[in-house]
Amino acid sequence: MAERPLETIKRAVKAADRAPHLRKRGLTGPDLVDTLDNTAIGGAYHHDGPYDAALASRNRDKRYAPLEAVKYGNEQALKATPRENIVDSLERHVPLQGTATIPPGERDLSGHVMEYEEGPDLMREPDAEGGPYRRWEHITYRPEDLKGKGEPWFTIEEDLKRQKQAQKAQKVARRRSGEYEMHSTAALATGTSSSNKEGHVVVRERSASLGSAGLSSPKGKRLSDGIKRRFGSIRRKRDGEDA
Repeated sequence: MAERPLETIKRAVKAADRAPHLRKRGLTGPDLVDTLDNTAIGGAYHHDGPYDAALASRNRDKRYAPLEAVKYGNEQALKATPRENIVDSLERHVPLQGTATIPPGERDLSGHVMEYEEGPDLMREPDAEGGPYRRWEHITYRPEDLKGKGEPWFTIEEDLKRQKQAQKAQKVARRRSGEYEMHSTAALATGTSSSNKEGHVVVRERSASLGSAGLSSPKGKRLSDGIKRRFGSIRRKRDGEDA
């Protein structure tokens, strides 16, 4: 005879209630943000987040504790971090920084000797555990290519950087010598250079907003036409009064 479904459900519910991860002492209660959710049936509950791995309820058993998986790495990172940065991270709540910036055996700002073991470069060293994940066998890399861009892309980007630096240095030299390379409005629109063949600097035309209201500009012409019309109306008014 087959088992009755109701008895099967009762046994399943009883087994679930005995599960360690469902005991009340292991459950995380709702925090301030969880209480803002009023859509849950039966009251507020805790929404899992990225920081739940650091809760005490998740780290009771060292065999399954999430923090045990990163314990050794965190200890080595703290050894390679200056004490001042650790204090700033704990007291001022700033992100931990400065890790491995001081080589092993050197002293930090407080005079403490940095004692830690520098591991292999997993990005570039061929004898690293698992191999360098920023290197491919069919691509050529230069020694100064730290990011693993490869050839010919690394050389192309370096050439572009040198060109930009040279252009910037030329602009700085011109400013120091008192020369300013000005561009006309047409050159700015088309992206062409405004220097002539002799290499002299061409003074660009002023824009409509910064230009003077001279007679040669459209703004000055409109202003002069308005003044003429006003003086003409005053003259006609006086002639009418004299008549």
